[in-house]
Amino acid sequence: MYYRKRLKQKALLLVVLLGFFIILIMPGEKRQEDGKTAEEGERLVIPKEEDDTPVPEEVWKMPGADAKIRVLILAEDGGIYHEEKELSREYPGELFYYEEEEGWAIVNEVTLEEYLRRVVPSEMPSAYAKEALKAQAVCARTYAVWQMREYAYPEYEAHVNDSVSYQVYNHIDSQEATDQAVEETAGQIMLYEDGPVKAYYFATSCGSTTDENIWEKGDRNQTPYIAGRRTGEAEETDDLTDEETFSRFICKKHAGDLEISEPWYRWECYVPLEQIRQNVETWAKSRAERSKDGVLLQDNDSYILETVESIGNISSAEIITRNTGGAVHELLLTGEEGTLKVKYEYNIRLMLGIPDGEVHKNDGSTAKGGNLLPSGYFVLQPVEEEGVLKGYQIYGGGYGHGAGMSQNGARILAESGYGYDEILQYFYHEIRLARLE
Repeated sequence: MYYRKRLKQKALLLVVLLGFFIILIMPGEKRQEDGKTAEEGERLVIPKEEDDTPVPEEVWKMPGADAKIRVLILAEDGGIYHEEKELSREYPGELFYYEEEEGWAIVNEVTLEEYLRRVVPSEMPSAYAKEALKAQAVCARTYAVWQMREYAYPEYEAHVNDSVSYQVYNHIDSQEATDQAVEETAGQIMLYEDGPVKAYYFATSCGSTTDENIWEKGDRNQTPYIAGRRTGEAEETDDLTDEETFSRFICKKHAGDLEISEPWYRWECYVPLEQIRQNVETWAKSRAERSKDGVLLQDNDSYILETVESIGNISSAEIITRNTGGAVHELLLTGEEGTLKVKYEYNIRLMLGIPDGEVHKNDGSTAKGGNLLPSGYFVLQPVEEEGVLKGYQIYGGGYGHGAGMSQNGARILAESGYGYDEILQYFYHEIRLARLE
């Protein structure tokens, strides 16, 4: 009896083990748990990266988050009027057409966020570090909000145009990386005290930035957040408005400068006197007509606003004053038929431009010259032949006007671990972030 009982126990144990073995060797896709196969249950699931972009608590209500901006689309020659109504590129939003005797004026009305999707990649390469792109998005949004307070072209109710005169728009299609930067900073702008800032930005600094007095209508007292600063780790506090001090500064590289390895950190070129004469004859009249004091003619001991088409052959060029950070503020051009005082960085860069020349850059490469010098941060060294002045070797640094945020500086800071909000604080003094509602 005992033997039979033991035999039954062994048989039952054998059946249980056999059943367990069969379960183990069944194909994985046949065994399910909670609706998932074993294969699916064992797959490694990587959670989606969380967006850690801080959301500002402060709210700015005008314009609202769903505001629309109106952009005048310039013709290929840079003018307002198009010969044809059809555009070569596609645009989001709505297009409005104004037929004039000179041609068609075309305005694109688009939501602010959609506008930014085509501004950010047009202003900053989409391959730049994520936090730099986010800083650019906030700058571009803030600048647009500033411009939306009034119409630059009231006859067409357009706030801005699509060129570098404001922000480059839709010259490059929207990109995934820049779209993400716009989305992750949605509605965010910079404020100073009780309003949005003028969020100027430019390509590359020479190791120093400036304030908005480089422009005729600029007033540093109204924009203290664009104060000018040394960029990088350098602790020098020298006065770069002094000619000798700035000459020593720009003619060498400084360890610790944020953009010391950038191609446009330092550059040099040669401008012949004949080229300066041609520049005056090309630009002096039009710039004087657009300015109250940007191009002035010497009249005895004073300088007056006068339409000037030429001052003859140029005998000398002299830097008179510099603005914050060393940007040239006033340039004196002496010719056989008169003397011009040229003020403000854009006018000065035009008068010394080298459209047929060549610029030698910091990295040993060369670039074709243009109507504008690369920046207003430079010194002039006379070049003579047999004791006769022939032109000037120009030693300069940086690319662009030099006020606000350096885009390549922002990229370098982002690659060093700075967040976009820290980058903005680096270049704009005592600003804070808010969001459109």
